Amino acid sequence: MNNNKHLEEAKNFYRQAIEEFQKAKEKSDSVILRDACAKAWLSTLEATYALLTKKGVKEESLPKGGDRGRRYMVFKYANKELRRLYFSLRDTLHIYGYYDGTLEFDEAEEYLNDLKSYINKVEKLKSLSP
Repeated sequence: MNNNKHLEEAKNFYRQAIEEFQKAKEKSDSVILRDACAKAWLSTLEATYALLTKKGVKEESLPKGGDRGRRYMVFKYANKELRRLYFSLRDTLHIYGYYDGTLEFDEAEEYLNDLKSYINKVEKLKSLSP
């Protein structure tokens, strides 16, 4: 999968997260909100893989599974702004939103907007790979 495919996947998961968030908000349903946060985290991961491949990381070298390798690569290849966005999204959407279920609707909406910004910033990066 190249960086364009990762970006397509990121946008697809983002759309799903937004749809689930809207449904969760209408129903005031925290379980659906957790699902929206899970989709948003998957979107974050795909956008991060696009960032890494744009920076020249080969597909087979992308970190899969745990956070340790991804954390290392984000620090190595992302600029300060993208690093901060990534870790903010990880902490809020993935940990507080999905795992803990403690993210409120207003907070979730704010971080979904941050995710959109993250995807857009990654999309605008120049690619080192052909």
